[in-house]
Amino acid sequence: MSSTDTITMWTGQTSVVMDEIKRTGRYMVKKEYVNHKYGESAWIFQEAYQYLAVKAENMIERPKGAESPVWVYREAGQIFGGKDVHYLKLCIPADKLILFDSRKWNRILNLNYIGKDEKDEETFEQRMRSRGIHDMLKIFSTGYYPMEKREIKKSWDRLFGDTNIEEAYIQGMTWEICEEWII
Repeated sequence: MSSTDTITMWTGQTSVVMDEIKRTGRYMVKKEYVNHKYGESAWIFQEAYQYLAVKAENMIERPKGAESPVWVYREAGQIFGGKDVHYLKLCIPADKLILFDSRKWNRILNLNYIGKDEKDEETFEQRMRSRGIHDMLKIFSTGYYPMEKREIKKSWDRLFGDTNIEEAYIQGMTWEICEEWII
């Protein structure tokens, strides 16, 4: 892809974000926003987001001040809407975007293992149950399972590199929303 290639994606943002874009010409997520939005369960999101942030930094340039990903979707219907959500159609430079399968990302958000296939996931879950682990959150919320935690986090690398994602499951991240990207 050349640096002029773009990909059309959608995002849902609040009026606060829209005001920031109007005021500065761009928007970047701060970790404090994630903590505020998710409260008690923010640590789960921070675990997943931190993993993605570290990997993404090696794939696309992170602008100074960007702390967490901005979520984008192939179709507007994939956005979790609600009160005060503005749907934005974006034309994002391809070199500022990472695409992945939303089903795999949801496994990461739930701090679950991503298998090579369903059978691999089933085998992993059976192995965990045989060790008395029935809730994957325990692996991340206690210090008792460092090897299992490492294995799960290593499996998350399967989020990347899949070029054959069904259209309905294409999700992505970018570090910012630039005003000129809004269609």
